[in-house]
Amino acid sequence: MMYLIVFAFLFDGCTTNKVADSLIQKSCKKASKFPGGNMIPDFEKVCLASLKENPKSQKVRNLGDLTIVGANNAISNLTNVKRMVEKIIKERKYKNSLTKRLLEECLKLYSNSYKALTLGLNYAKMQKFDKASDEFMNAEDGPPFCGLKFNGDNQQISPVKEENIFLITMLQIPDFLAWEAKYEQEGRNK
Repeated sequence: MMYLIVFAFLFDGCTTNKVADSLIQKSCKKASKFPGGNMIPDFEKVCLASLKENPKSQKVRNLGDLTIVGANNAISNLTNVKRMVEKIIKERKYKNSLTKRLLEECLKLYSNSYKALTLGLNYAKMQKFDKASDEFMNAEDGPPFCGLKFNGDNQQISPVKEENIFLITMLQIPDFLAWEAKYEQEGRNK
């Protein structure tokens, strides 16, 4: 009897992983063809890697669950980039006062993105995916505007340029997933 119970748990774990892996594969492939995702090199690979590396993704059963994982990944990435910028400012590892001022402006933009991401995550947890998607889209504004502050006209190069570009991708993942979860939900409600 005990063997039967252990086998049932192992079998359930294997099928859960297959369901989650299939959902992640399908969703990232579809997202890479979505406007925005189709313009980012390696979007599908980043999407797959970021979702699969999160242990909570192995328990997802639907797009709603996956949206929450994607939002948490984006929040984590945004927090890391924000900390990097704070450290650069604190340790005075910037080239000049203009760079410092631009980095401080980026921190404000990242804070706005964080608020929108958190709000979007809360909406996703309530299964209000249309509102979640709107907030995730709002969160996407911060990194590009931060990047635009560092341009050829002011001869400044962002010390977090690569991280900022990656962050843009990470923010698009939960937005796409929420969008798809919304349509999946609408289909069930018909």
